[in-house]
Amino acid sequence: MAKWVWSAHWNRVNHIALMRGSAASAGFARVGLVTLAGAFAIFETTRKGWRFVTDSPAIELGSVLPVGEGWLHVASAPRPLPLNHSPELPVDLWWNIAHTVVAVAVCMTLGWLVLWLLMRVIQAGVTWAHLPPYRAEQRMSAAIHYSTAWCVPVFLGLGVTVLRPISYIGKISAWLWYPPREVFELPATIVAGFGVVMWWFWLVRLGATAPRKTRGRVVAFFSLGVPLLVAASVTFWWLLVEPQYEAIFELLGVQF
Repeated sequence: MAKWVWSAHWNRVNHIALMRGSAASAGFARVGLVTLAGAFAIFETTRKGWRFVTDSPAIELGSVLPVGEGWLHVASAPRPLPLNHSPELPVDLWWNIAHTVVAVAVCMTLGWLVLWLLMRVIQAGVTWAHLPPYRAEQRMSAAIHYSTAWCVPVFLGLGVTVLRPISYIGKISAWLWYPPREVFELPATIVAGFGVVMWWFWLVRLGATAPRKTRGRVVAFFSLGVPLLVAASVTFWWLLVEPQYEAIFELLGVQF
């Protein structure tokens, strides 16, 4: 079904726009949203729990060792440190598996919920964008479900970042050669970004199939409204969810 969506030509997009949401399309969307939440979870596990530490207590706010439980010392700079070593440069790398577990749990539950709400708001917005005579037809309700097919390239792109810790360890340990972070981050950005852009472009194409009298409203919603909704979701996560991680870690006694 994902391939069917990716390769949809004009007639196929027009056909899917007329389909009403069903148990089958809703089930497809659930799988897509779980896949997308899993992609974000993979990305988060390369951010949460990894702690670069300097050898300066002043810079590390009075401590260069973890005060919480479960921290593993995974890499350190070769000792003795050179005399000209800058105190701001990290010399140790710590990792905590509890942080990884929390990140996965938050992304797979709250992340999935945010994505589900986003999809429902988009569906409501599409209905509103249609003029009243067309709203009862539930146009594009199944198409919104099937648009989650574009989560696959996002998952593949963010999945590459699971290898980023190799760069962290290599840098701290001063390996003769190690893949820089850009080796993983650049293709991840390109592939995941491709999935997001194609999802948005596919929705704009979908909007162009609306009846002529209401087409401008629907295309405008997909072109401008959907990016704004996505931006609002990201802002919500960054401002309200992201700060709660530290509170969770302190509650569990696994803070650094």
